[in-house]
Amino acid sequence: MSDSVDLSIVIPAYNESHRIEGTLCECKEYLNRQDYTCEVIVVDDGSRDDTVEKVSRIAADWPALRVLAQGQNQGKGAAVRRGCLEACGERIIFMDADHSTRIENLENFLARIDEGYDVAAGVRTVETRESWARRVMGLGFLWLAHLIVFRQAVVDSQCGFKVFTRDAARKIFSLSEINGGTIDVEIFYFAHRLNLRIAFVLVAWKNAPGSTINPLRCLAQDPIDMIRIRLRGAGAVRRYHREQSV
Repeated sequence: MSDSVDLSIVIPAYNESHRIEGTLCECKEYLNRQDYTCEVIVVDDGSRDDTVEKVSRIAADWPALRVLAQGQNQGKGAAVRRGCLEACGERIIFMDADHSTRIENLENFLARIDEGYDVAAGVRTVETRESWARRVMGLGFLWLAHLIVFRQAVVDSQCGFKVFTRDAARKIFSLSEINGGTIDVEIFYFAHRLNLRIAFVLVAWKNAPGSTINPLRCLAQDPIDMIRIRLRGAGAVRRYHREQSV
């Protein structure tokens, strides 16, 4: 799809065959009730199941849907970045394939963008079924991100529901290099450095079972990724401003 649309929805997916159809059907039902034009982009991150085949079957009857298939598994960040950079929307959202934050929350985000914000980021309310260990890990991650990366306070960095103006998305994702889950931290880092206006929006969310997050891998890799963001980020922003001034 080359024509501009009002809204692009980017959904990164890895081995989501068991639930991607439900998410897409629920999104389609919601979007059909809206009066704006849209596209939905599923970026498959090298799935080993039949995620691509299932999305392609739905796309055959839904022209607004397309699938981008990564050649191999690279990580959430790589999938989000590709989808957002290839999106045609005036506003661009990425959301989780498990639909843990419902598409019905979207209108509150679009309202903040219409108020002049460049980015609208979800803030998850407490989900009672979330395990104590997962909650502690999340708080520890956010504390570490503030210690190493963030220049401003961030209420919830990892909520997988964020909306951008097209200009903000192009600026952020053209600088992004993180392929894994810390892409969300990198998004806030560049948004802060580029002086973009960020709104935080409360969302209801459901802790979906079947997470592909590996806690041990996160403990080992996330601090390294945060240091990488901090070390290379300032240079990337300086190069960006030099290029814009030429």
